Amino acid sequence: MKNLWSIYLKTILKTMLTAAVLFCNSIVSDSKIFAETISAEQLFTETGQLKLVPKVQASLTPRQKGKTKDTLVLAQQPSRPNIVSDASRSPLPTPPTPPSAPTPPSVPTPPLAPTPPSAPTPPSVPTPPSAPTPPTPPSPPAPSTPPVPTSLESPLASSFDSSFDTVSLPAPTNSKPITAPTTPSDQFVYSELDRLTADIEKLKKDTKKPDTKKAWSSPKISGRLFLDSYTVDEDAKITTGRLQNKAGIREMQFAITGNGFDAFDYKLELSLAPNGGRVNLVDNWIGVKNVPLLGYVRAGHFKPETGLAYPTSALHTPLTEFVAPSGTFGFGRRFGVSSEHLFAQDHIRLFYGVFQGAATNTDRFIQDDNQGTVFNIRLTAAPIYENEGRQVFHVGGHWSYVHSQNDSASLSIQPGGISWYSSLLGTGNFANNNHHRAGLELALQNGPLSVSSEWYFARYADHATQTLGYSPERTANGGYVELGYFLTDDHRSYQLKSGTFNAAKVKHNFHPFKSGEWNLVDGFGAWQLIFQWGYLDLLDWRNGNNGGRQNDLTFGVNWFWTSNIRWIFEYVHSQQNIGSNHQYRNEDIFGTSLRLHF
Repeated sequence: MKNLWSIYLKTILKTMLTAAVLFCNSIVSDSKIFAETISAEQLFTETGQLKLVPKVQASLTPRQKGKTKDTLVLAQQPSRPNIVSDASRSPLPTPPTPPSAPTPPSVPTPPLAPTPPSAPTPPSVPTPPSAPTPPTPPSPPAPSTPPVPTSLESPLASSFDSSFDTVSLPAPTNSKPITAPTTPSDQFVYSELDRLTADIEKLKKDTKKPDTKKAWSSPKISGRLFLDSYTVDEDAKITTGRLQNKAGIREMQFAITGNGFDAFDYKLELSLAPNGGRVNLVDNWIGVKNVPLLGYVRAGHFKPETGLAYPTSALHTPLTEFVAPSGTFGFGRRFGVSSEHLFAQDHIRLFYGVFQGAATNTDRFIQDDNQGTVFNIRLTAAPIYENEGRQVFHVGGHWSYVHSQNDSASLSIQPGGISWYSSLLGTGNFANNNHHRAGLELALQNGPLSVSSEWYFARYADHATQTLGYSPERTANGGYVELGYFLTDDHRSYQLKSGTFNAAKVKHNFHPFKSGEWNLVDGFGAWQLIFQWGYLDLLDWRNGNNGGRQNDLTFGVNWFWTSNIRWIFEYVHSQQNIGSNHQYRNEDIFGTSLRLHF
């Protein structure tokens, strides 16, 4: 009997112990799954910043780091895949129901007092525990929105051997927090990444770079050399004031230009005059950019702007000289200060300035108590500017008020406007307190063809001349028409910032070279034909040998070896009607010039 009760008790204890072990295994497995499944609240702080374990963060790809807090599940082992909810991946299966504990066997009721002669009844065998229920296969998710897992299946979760220590990473300074939407979306993640990338690029652009312009730039040295020759044919009847043939160095100049501090520029230019060997002043000035209300400000020794032709550098005159009579109504270089403004994407330009009343082309200073004053203004516009200046339509005008130096003035002109010769037509010095000068300018360029014209007008108030029989007010006027055509389909460049035409743009340079025993030519440069007609009327000053009219016809050819080297060939026919006795003169001038600038 004692052995029977012992067998019963051992069976019951063994059954209960088996059930307890199975139950504990189920609890441990579920707790391990819970520890390995990180919720959205554990992954993100209140400000929406992502919390990652450093050692796990290193194993994530950039795209995984950008996932929203409701879709990210992290794994400790770097070599194993991270499980995330993604529209492009299969959903995780539903975890199976853990197996139920086996039913313990029923304890049999102890028998009554046994009958001595009969044998004891053996105990019944306990019922074995029922087999665990197999896991239910997961239901297929809806195609539009995949389910968000809350826990992992026990067999899959068992592959991750340890739990995480969640660490909150501090948010970067000066950055906007990422707020995750209620419904996770890859589109939100990518849009946030794009926004952050744009913010970073903006910060790079807005960051002030070190100023590397805290010094003057390396100066640029430039220069020019003009070798001119003129041959004159005059009427044999003219015995006085005849013109002579000339040849030699017309100009030799050197200049230094530069800029600095991102605001200033300068030019220092001197000329070695062929006559007398003295040094002349040319352009010597300092400029300041972006001055409030004044724009670009220049101070020093330079030209007031009186028209289209005269402000152009002598490097870029169509022929050997400024077309007559533009030099007659110009002022030469003077000491002064000016302001320049550009409007309408540089297509409109305004220039104005105040200058000394006397020209100072050769003198470094003027010593006089009555030096005079010139106020000059010029307005230009280029309503058409296309193909880098190949098509240009230019209009403009200028006006000047002059308070004459020492209350005197004069006008004059050389034959063909060639400054190497003395003037044959002029007014001589006359009393004048002040006068006005004005002009209109018009130019059109279409590829190789260009047409330009100007008209000048000057009005002199001269009360002192009434005693000499002159009108109290006298006027001078003149103008020109110029036609140019490139035979080689080249064209002159036009500068919006100065409102003038500059050097020709040569497509194919003149390039002689040697091939074996032969001298060959690769390219013939650019060829341009020029026609000019100029007119000047000084009839209001006709008296004795002063006053009169002049007409100039000029035909010329430009051969551009390059944009910096050219030959000029020209023929000028100049005719004057001088003084009250109507002295007529005619000059035929053949000129050539080789010009280089660098």
